[in-house]
Order: sequence, then C-alpha cells, then structure tokens
Amino acid sequence: MKTALLLHGTCDKEEFFDSNFSSLSNAHWFPWLQKQFLCRDFLCQTPELPVPYNPKYEDWKETFERFYDKSVKIIVGHSAGAGFILKWLQSNPQTEFDKLVLVAPWMDVEKEFADFLDFQMQDTLLDNVKETLLFYSMDDEVSVLDSAKVILSHCGGIKVYRFENKGHFVTSTIGTTFSELRDAIFV
Repeated sequence: MKTALLLHGTCDKEEFFDSNFSSLSNAHWFPWLQKQFLCRDFLCQTPELPVPYNPKYEDWKETFERFYDKSVKIIVGHSAGAGFILKWLQSNPQTEFDKLVLVAPWMDVEKEFADFLDFQMQDTLLDNVKETLLFYSMDDEVSVLDSAKVILSHCGGIKVYRFENKGHFVTSTIGTTFSELRDAIFV
C-alpha cells in the first residue's frame, strides 16, 4: 500500500499545553490533507513528534522511524517538520521516495534549538527523491525565507510555489484547507 507521512513543526510551550489548541498533528490543514490522501488510497500517518516546544533531533528521529518504511512514497513537512526531514535525509542518503513537499520550511538558521537542525546541507541531498515541491510565502518570518534560500542554493530541480500573503500556512492565514498543496501533490 502507498503511504504518506505528514510532519508538523514546533510551537511554544504555552500553546502546547493550552487545551484550546489541537495537537500539532491535528492542527491547521493536516486533518484535511490526511483525508485527501486517504481518499486516494494512501495510508497517511501524521505522527505526533515529541516535545515540539523544545525539539530534540534524536527524539524526533526515533518517532519518525517508527512510521517510516519503504512503502512511504510521499513526505510532507511543515516548518520544522520540513527542516527535520532534510536533516534526516542528509543522514540517510540511500533513502528513495517519490515526492518530498516542504511547506514553509524552517531550518533553525539562527540556532534557536542548539543541535536540533544543525547540519551542512549537501548538494546531493535530494538525489534520490523523484520530485521536490517547495511552498513559501513572502510574508512569512525571515527565518523561513532564509531557510528557503538555503534549500534552493543547494538543491536544484525543486518546483517552487511562492505566495505573497499566506504567512506560515497556518489556520490564521489560510484556514483549515490548502487546495494549492493538494493540487500540486496529486497533479
């Protein structure tokens, strides 16, 4: 069975413990996109990555690898989830899959979380990924725009979807659906 994984980003501690907010794997457009995959005969998992307000790479890696196997054909990473999967791919260059989707990628260029995303991106990072899509919005945080520049400077052949007014692609800026993302994935 074809499988897809959706990887969320980080949040602050107050949001994480506030019962008015969904868990990150169920926030924003994640439930809607998961349903889009399920309707197309994909098994789609949205793992809850541990301690998102203070992420540790090894902890995220351990959780991710419980869900990852060779049946995974598409990975969608939002924010720190996108940065995480890039670091993971750097350490696992033999990994192959059909599509990598980076939405508002955040690579912690300012080293906010110590070693969480500390790695040197190689130009060969995406050689075993058939197609990579990059979504970012010009009104997002500078750190996301800087992350997108780093990715584009090291990895050629990426299909870029640039927006002017979608912020960080969260509920407050785009709602709980993301048709542009769905249409790009299932083209």
